[in-house]
Amino acid sequence: MQMETITIKEWNIFLALNSSGFSLGFQQGKTPNYKDKHFWEVEFSYCIHHKAVLSKTIPDGRSFCYGKLYDLFFLRGGYGYQRIITHKPYYGGVQIRYFFSAGVSICFGLPTYLEIQKRVLIDSVHYTFYTETERYDPENPEHNVANIYGAAQFFDRFQKIAVRPGFYGKTGLNFDFSNNPLKMQVLEVGVSMDMVFPFIKQMAFNKTKPVYFYGYIAYSFGKKKPRYNF
Repeated sequence: MQMETITIKEWNIFLALNSSGFSLGFQQGKTPNYKDKHFWEVEFSYCIHHKAVLSKTIPDGRSFCYGKLYDLFFLRGGYGYQRIITHKPYYGGVQIRYFFSAGVSICFGLPTYLEIQKRVLIDSVHYTFYTETERYDPENPEHNVANIYGAAQFFDRFQKIAVRPGFYGKTGLNFDFSNNPLKMQVLEVGVSMDMVFPFIKQMAFNKTKPVYFYGYIAYSFGKKKPRYNF
């Protein structure tokens, strides 16, 4: 019978798709015994409001989400704990762990800028049209669907970025199906939440969300360091 490999360290990179966007992250941890793992993680995630729908009013204009005030990006850093529920048999199979992690985050709110179509009277009958890049303001009567030419250039949005401190938490299950005892191939499912202060309103004509909840699925790969090298 093959002996189980005892490891002392693990690291992995993961990519996750969630109900509001996606995220990319890195984890590194220690396994003080054969069941437990303590790890640190860094993660960058993107969140868009579920009511933000791309539309286009002018054929040659850029698509935009009417009513969207911000796209949100979260930079997370925190501590996590995992515990093995089911060990992988020596002949192969799946190792199942439950986990939770929590920590601090910084939220970056990228404001929406649009190209607004305007007109100037040439004479008593004729007009000429032009566009101006302006930050979307739902209270501005010119910022209605009829006057929006399209979304502004992406880098025009890097003005007046909202920065908020906050915290996050995650929990769920992961399934390691790697055939190599020193490598990780993990499918993870779970739920996560973010909260920032003060709150950021993502969509006009909607209530401000104090907490952002997501369900997600992630794939990760990495390596393990054995306690003994033979």
